[in-house]
Amino acid sequence: MRKIYCLFIFCLLLTSGCCNVQQRINLAGSVSIPNTIREMKTAGFWIAKIKDPDRIILDAKAVEEFNRKVERELNLIINPLTEPARHNEKTIKNDLQKEIESFSKGKFYTANGKAADKSFYEAIRQNINLPRIKNQINARFGFLSHYDNQRLLPTDELLTREEGDVEFDELQNSSLDVGTPLVILHETNDGLWAYAQAPSSCGWFKKEKIAFCSEAEFKELLSSKNFVVATQAKTDIFLDENLTKYYDYVRMGAKFAFNETASPQVFEIIIPSRMEDGKLLAQKAYIRKQDANIGYLSYTPRNIIEQAFKLLNSPYGWGGANGEQDCSSYIQEVFTTVGISLPRNSSAQAKTGTALGNFKGGSETEEKLKVIRQEAIPGATILQMKGHIVLYIGMYKNAPYIIHETHGYGQRINSENISWIVNRVIVSDLALGEGSKKGSLISRIINIRAIK
Repeated sequence: MRKIYCLFIFCLLLTSGCCNVQQRINLAGSVSIPNTIREMKTAGFWIAKIKDPDRIILDAKAVEEFNRKVERELNLIINPLTEPARHNEKTIKNDLQKEIESFSKGKFYTANGKAADKSFYEAIRQNINLPRIKNQINARFGFLSHYDNQRLLPTDELLTREEGDVEFDELQNSSLDVGTPLVILHETNDGLWAYAQAPSSCGWFKKEKIAFCSEAEFKELLSSKNFVVATQAKTDIFLDENLTKYYDYVRMGAKFAFNETASPQVFEIIIPSRMEDGKLLAQKAYIRKQDANIGYLSYTPRNIIEQAFKLLNSPYGWGGANGEQDCSSYIQEVFTTVGISLPRNSSAQAKTGTALGNFKGGSETEEKLKVIRQEAIPGATILQMKGHIVLYIGMYKNAPYIIHETHGYGQRINSENISWIVNRVIVSDLALGEGSKKGSLISRIINIRAIK
């Protein structure tokens, strides 16, 4: 599997040249990234370079306004409390029909290496049962009681573009943690899958992972004024105050209602567990106080950069697979800790905030550098490339640096093309990839946005 994975990454990052150019693939799990030094691997190094790292970029009221704009004007995120009014029979049928058609028209392979055929898609189509969707959508409400993958089709089967390339499952849309609110719009004939709207995207979830509740219970739990936000890369949840009965973990940015207690060590939170009949049980649970914050963190350069560096070296997970994150969910998690709600994918994220520069990608290097040097805010500026997004953290020796979750990068050394497989969160400059077929990161930038 590792050889196949390396081959796939190599094809993605293959550098240009004549047919006689030598080609090599290297794993870079413990290798330094070009143009980086030891000190760059901590948040403090970058925070010290900011004139006023504790200035408020947006206060709580402005954050709410930012989120409202992303939701109502840009239509890029969903407020679960107003979601049911957005859907009707036609839109749901169209969405589900488009999804299955887009896969059935392409060439994809299952986990056993065989091409997915008509019978594969027809079985899924029958299970979805589009004719059962009636004119009136009677939305139901619930929360994830455990971590779950959000699938584009209701199946655990993998679909890959390359035969045997199991690391990149095209059906994996996202993954969501305990407590994620869902508006359930449809379910499969076999009763195993529910099609639901989460705050960032629609998809299929395992029905056994959903704790169903009334609309009143849904709104009450979502509207709690007393809440904590997970601020660690991964926060363990326990069912007892002594932290011995493990329940699950959540990733950075997860939010829970909590009860005031006298304990100096733990927060008592409310999690949505699922009873045998599938209904919601609002259950007490516990997390360490050092793993969370009461309310959102203030939106400052210091807080964003510190949160970003808590995930340094965290593994890459395509579509959030295996409880990890990809480039866009990494950005999303970090900003969630200060209350900023960003969309799920990079292209949508690059429509939010304030535009500092839009480019075709290619030769405008000096223009991009000028925008970054003069206007970009460390810890509050995202840079978009096609299929990738990164967080700007500051300047070093007049060169801009970023932190990002990435697969790897290409490099040309003399007559040799080298593909480095990184597969983790790294710090790098924007010259990374220079000389490769894709080119340097700065040459690929198409959008610079300030999240404010």
